[in-house]
Parts: sequence; C-alpha cells; structure tokens
Amino acid sequence: MKISFEKYSNALKNLDKIKILVIGDLILDEYLFGEVHRISPEAPVPIVLVNNSNTTLGGAGNVVKNLSAFQVHTGMMGRIGEDEKGKKAFELLLKSEYTDESSIFLLRDKTIPTILKTRIIAAHQQVCRVDHEKIENISNEDETLVLKVLQKTIDKYQGIILSDYDKGFLTPSLIQKIIELASKKNIFISADPQVSHFFAYRGISVMTPNHHEAGKALGRKLISEREIELANEEICERLGSESMMITRGDKGLSIFTKKDSKHAHIPTVAKEVFDVTGAGDTVISLYTLFKVSGLSEVESSLLANAGAGIVVEKLGAETTSRDELIKSIKQVGIFE
Repeated sequence: MKISFEKYSNALKNLDKIKILVIGDLILDEYLFGEVHRISPEAPVPIVLVNNSNTTLGGAGNVVKNLSAFQVHTGMMGRIGEDEKGKKAFELLLKSEYTDESSIFLLRDKTIPTILKTRIIAAHQQVCRVDHEKIENISNEDETLVLKVLQKTIDKYQGIILSDYDKGFLTPSLIQKIIELASKKNIFISADPQVSHFFAYRGISVMTPNHHEAGKALGRKLISEREIELANEEICERLGSESMMITRGDKGLSIFTKKDSKHAHIPTVAKEVFDVTGAGDTVISLYTLFKVSGLSEVESSLLANAGAGIVVEKLGAETTSRDELIKSIKQVGIFE
C-alpha cells in the first residue's frame, strides 16, 4: 500500500483551507523531570530530585496540538474548572496561531477542578502518575448550551473530532446530538471512543479504538488479523458508520471501508517504541485532516500510522509536523 507524492502534496495544500473542531475532555499534562540517586528511608520507593518541569495540553487538548502542528485551523469545545489550572489550559490553547478565542468554547464549572495528570520522569522512565480529577457528567442545561453554540458555529468546519476520555463532558446523549447535527450538515465526524460509550456513536463517520477497547466492547479478545477484520465489520454495522479503524499497538492499525467491503492492515513504521502516550490522538488527528482534505480511507490511514510511528519514539504526549512526516514517509517507502 502506497500513496503518490502528488496526492500527498495536494492534500497538504488543501489543509490551509480546512477547519476542524475538537470536542471532548480537556486535560492538562504536567511533566516533572528528575534524577534518582537513592531509595526513600520511609518506604521502598525512589526519591526523585526534580530539575525540570513542563505543562502542556492533554486529552482533547493534545488533539488540538496535533492539528495545530500541521497548520490546521482548529476549534475546541470542552470543560475546565474555575481555577488556575483552567486559566493555564485556556492560555495554552491560545498559544497556537491556528486557534483563536472565537473558536474556543469552554464550560467553566465551579464544582470540579480542571483535570491534571502529573507524570514523574526519571532516567527517561515514568516513575509514577498522579491524577487530580473529579468526574461528573455535564448538566442538561450545559448540554443544551453546548449544542446551541455548536449550531451557531458548525458551518465553518469541514471536520469534527470527538475526543472522549470518559471524564463527563461527552455524555451519550450529547454524542448522539452532535453526530446528528454533523450528519445533517454533511460534515465528516470521527471519534476516539471510551468503552463505556462505545455504541453511543451511531452514525459516526469513523471510530478509532485500540484493540483492547474494541475487544472489551465486543466481549472477546482480538488478536489475529481475521479477528480484527470481523470486529471491524461488526462494529461498523452496529454503528452504521462509513468505516472503522482498530489501532493495534506495535502491529500498526487495521481499517475496514464499508462501501467496498475492504480491509487494510498497515504495519507500524516505528523503529523503537519509547512512549505510547498520545499516539491515539495523533492517529485520529492525522486520519481526519487527510480524509477531509480529499484522500481515501487507506491513504489517510497510511499517513496517520506514519505519524503515530514518529510520536511513540518521543517522550510524553508529543506531536509530529509536516516536515517530520514527509521525512518518515520517504524513509519507509510509502510514496509511489
């Protein structure tokens, strides 16, 4: 499976005209980097001497980062708390020249904190992760407000990504109403789902769970290519979607396209898997933007898979760029 350089170049040119809206659970990712020289006398745990730190967007915010890295104008709808972390998340969203205040709508909730995931890193290894969160579904009133804002702004977008981390923003009823609205407007809509909402995405254009999530939703393990194929077909049928993708870790990804009943298994291009954090965000971001730009399901999957192969070789929820992607594609021989 290959893609012509001409089609890829044309797709890149089209990206400048594309706007994509990300809807989902906004998270702050904090990284504390340090060194371990001894074990604590209080408990058999390492003492990490922190010498550097970094705070960045995670969850649905990482999808925004991935799209902005490809110079795609991006909108964001989500929820934050009325706290300093929420202010920080909003500031980070505005840092990119490809997002602006008019394209960002964030519910500010007094009852919950902005979600923060703190990862402690020593010697390039994650020692532990500390989560600060309170998971509550948004209220019916807030759901109505989200839909009202979406109805006013949806026409400026060519694609929508639902980034579901099961933190309460994307309720099953909101998911369905967003998909129905996108369908009426003939807007491509993709979802990175949670098992608890797995079959709430009826009418979605494409869904991109990993093989663990898909297997759990179906109640069986998915190991062989044939098992993946049957799962893709079954989920696609139950959701009434155009296509279905299952990501498979170090085995790459598999996609099924309903219109021609074809399966494609695309092996990973990663030379070394260093950190899988955020790889799913890269897959759904690149797949959606290239599909919206006019490429086929398989062509978009090839590029999404190549992008994921780049980010898993980096530490943390990282992104890739146009230059990095084209370099990777040339190295692995995807161009015809």
